[in-house]
Amino acid sequence: MKAAIITIGDELLIGQVVDTNSAWLAEKLTELGFTITTIVTIPDEATAIKAAISSLIDKNGFIITTGGLGPTSDDITKQTLTDLYGGELVLHEESLRNIEHLFSKRGIPVTETNKKQALVPSSCLPLVNRYGTAPGMLFETKDHILVTLPGVPFEMKGIFNDELLPFLNKRLQHQKLSRVTINTFGIPESFLSDKLADFEKELKANDVKIAYLPSPSGIRIRLTSKSKDKLTFFAEELQKRLGEHVFGLNDDTLPKIVSERLRKEKKVLAVAESCTGGYLSHLITKIPGSSDIFNGGIVAYSNEIKHRVLGVPVSIMENHGAVSKETVNAMLDGVFKVYNSDIAVAISGIAGPTGATPGKPLGTTWIGVASKTKRVVKLYTFGNLREINIQRASYTALFEVLKLL
Repeated sequence: MKAAIITIGDELLIGQVVDTNSAWLAEKLTELGFTITTIVTIPDEATAIKAAISSLIDKNGFIITTGGLGPTSDDITKQTLTDLYGGELVLHEESLRNIEHLFSKRGIPVTETNKKQALVPSSCLPLVNRYGTAPGMLFETKDHILVTLPGVPFEMKGIFNDELLPFLNKRLQHQKLSRVTINTFGIPESFLSDKLADFEKELKANDVKIAYLPSPSGIRIRLTSKSKDKLTFFAEELQKRLGEHVFGLNDDTLPKIVSERLRKEKKVLAVAESCTGGYLSHLITKIPGSSDIFNGGIVAYSNEIKHRVLGVPVSIMENHGAVSKETVNAMLDGVFKVYNSDIAVAISGIAGPTGATPGKPLGTTWIGVASKTKRVVKLYTFGNLREINIQRASYTALFEVLKLL
C-alpha cells in the first residue's frame, strides 16, 4: 500500500525545530510493507492541511500526519479534520481521565483549555495518548485511512507503538516486509559497492532489496524482503563475504558490542584522548553497566597534561610532535600506569579546522590500542570536518579494540 507523511507546524518551516518524526515514521511504515510516496511539511493553516490531504488521498491508501494537536490557538488540525470527515467534536472520556491523571501526578490543576484536548471528532477512532495530553485520531473511509498524531516525538512514537501498530499489524499481515541490517566498519562505501556488485545482482533476481546507510559509526547494510527464508540466506552470505568488517546486526552498535565483549572476557578498558576530547569515553559510558568494563579516561588535550598526567616525555613531543606514533605509544604506557587496565586506548590527532602542518594535514590521527601482550598503533587521515573527525576517530578506536579482543 502507498503511504504519505505530512508534518504540520510553522516551527518546522522556519527551521526552529528539526523534523525527526517523518524519518522515524518512514522507517516504521516501510517495515510494515508500505511504500512511502510523499513526505511534506506544511504550516498550521486549515487551507494548507485540507489541500495537502486532498492532493494525497487519490494516490495513497494511508496518510499519517503529526503536529497541530496542542492546546494553543494555532493548533487547528482537529477542527480541520472534523470539517473534512464530518461529525462533531465530542468528549473522549478515556483521554480526559488520562489528562487528569497526568496533571494530578504533577500537582497542576487541569484548565478548560487542557480539557478541550480530550475533544475528538465523532467520525474518528481515538488513539489514547499515555505520554501527553493530545490523543491521536484514526479516520477510515472506503478508499483510505488517515491517522493524525501529536508532533512531540516521544508522544508520537508512544501512540504509534501502543495504539496504531496493533491496528496496522492486523490489517497488513500479508504486506509486512522482513528486514535485517548488517553493521560494518572499516570498509568504504565505494569499496563495498564494488565488492558486492555480483551479490547485488543475485539480490535483485530474488526480489531482495539492499540499501547502504553510511555514517561515522560505520556502514549499515539493510536487506529487505517479503521472504524470511531468502532474507536469512542472503544475510548469512553477506556476512561471510565481509568477514571481520561485520561487527553486529540490526540495533547493535560498536560501543555496545565492545562493552559486551569486554564483559564476557572480564576485562576493563581505559583511555587517553587528545583530539577527540572525551567523545570516546562518552560513547562507552552511554552503555548501561559500563562501570563494569571502563576504569576511566583522561582528556590529555595539552602537551603539559600529556607529560604531567600520562608521563609522555617532553623530548618525544619536541622531536616527533604531539600527533605522532611515538607520542601515542607513550600515552598508552601512561594509561596502563594510571589505570592498571587490561586494555588501553590512546588517540592524538588534528581534528581541524586549524592545526595542519607540512606532512600532517587536517584529519591526521594516530590511534593506538594495547593489551598487556599486544599493541597496535595506526595512522589515519580522516578529512577536514572537525566533528566528523572526532566521531570517526572514536569509532575507529572502538573497532580496533574489538579486533584486539
